[in-house]
Amino acid sequence: MADFLDKNLLALYPAEDSGFPARFFPMRPYVKSLSLLNYADACHSAGIKAAERHIRELVAAQKIDIVLVCPFASDYQLSVDFYTSLRRLAKVVFWFADDPLYFNSYNRWYAHGADAVITTDPSALPEYAALGIPAVLCNDLTATNKYAPVGAEKDTDVCFIGDARKRGRREFLDFLRAGGIKVTVYGQGSENGFLPPDKVSETLCRSRINLNFSGVGEADWKTGGEPPLGGGRQNTGRPREIALTGAFCLTEFSPGLEMVFPAGLMDSFKTREELLEKVKFYLANADKRETLAAAAHKYALANFPEEVYLPRLFTEVAAALAAPRSPASAAPPSGFKAREVNSLTFSFFVMLKRGALLPALGVLPLLFRRGPAAFLAGFPAGLLRALARLPGKLAGGRA
Repeated sequence: MADFLDKNLLALYPAEDSGFPARFFPMRPYVKSLSLLNYADACHSAGIKAAERHIRELVAAQKIDIVLVCPFASDYQLSVDFYTSLRRLAKVVFWFADDPLYFNSYNRWYAHGADAVITTDPSALPEYAALGIPAVLCNDLTATNKYAPVGAEKDTDVCFIGDARKRGRREFLDFLRAGGIKVTVYGQGSENGFLPPDKVSETLCRSRINLNFSGVGEADWKTGGEPPLGGGRQNTGRPREIALTGAFCLTEFSPGLEMVFPAGLMDSFKTREELLEKVKFYLANADKRETLAAAAHKYALANFPEEVYLPRLFTEVAAALAAPRSPASAAPPSGFKAREVNSLTFSFFVMLKRGALLPALGVLPLLFRRGPAAFLAGFPAGLLRALARLPGKLAGGRA
């Protein structure tokens, strides 16, 4: 608990939505001071170089000990070289989400600018170890939701809350329905639409079976054709959230699941046929279903609340920062360079749309620093994204 009580922490985050900056507020009791900065907004408002100067000045003026960076894989405004230089002033820790999808295209390269890494997926731990970069696992939860048991009659057979448009999910759901199972779905691409956060716990508790799917998102420009980790499966937060409510979860298998829930606490499936078989089994055997749910709930209460996992996280990060860091030198590949130009091109047009002409002009030299091949590969793609996305909501300038 005392690992960071004498440390000043600066958290750099990319947007005001997606759970930012609320995910950092619970850290306040465990650090001396907490400062927050939306790095994407700072870059798009004042310019990249000005944002870099501002961050350095913040670190110096507030005597920052730890800079915690939570980037989107679309963000290249602050370069790996910048973070490497920042390590002379403070320890730099990256907190990466979606490692299974973005490790090979983005996270592994930016990790070279860090003293240590936090990952949300067990499959990434050996990958960072192979790079010589200390990494720890954090099973955090969605900051905007609070999960707890709700006394409610179980009037729903099978429920799924999430984006039904993501890879493979619709096929699983349709297969269940074709097998005679009544499935209720909430979220994007569903018949019921978005479920308000204050209704999530109640909805989970009303459901006899709550589903979770582990397939990573569809490949896009951010992945650059790089293969995903873990066979395209990732450990999501939903099983932990369901367990905290005391409800029953049946999850699609993912590598490292046993590092989140020990064997015997969370049942899983791999195929549509296995899913249908297990759904029928647990609908017909309420005692077995509720016994598993109770065991997972007990384990979740002992491991996943903020007051439990944050002290553990800080202890493990402190140990990682004290561990030897010996990353092998590696120049980023041509695809990374092209994606950097793509991202900076998009940022250039974000600045123009905001009326930040001088900051936009400051981006132009950065578009050519990776050489003509990277510019020719990245600029047209960034231009097309800007033309498609910028007429609508900027959402912090990301796409």
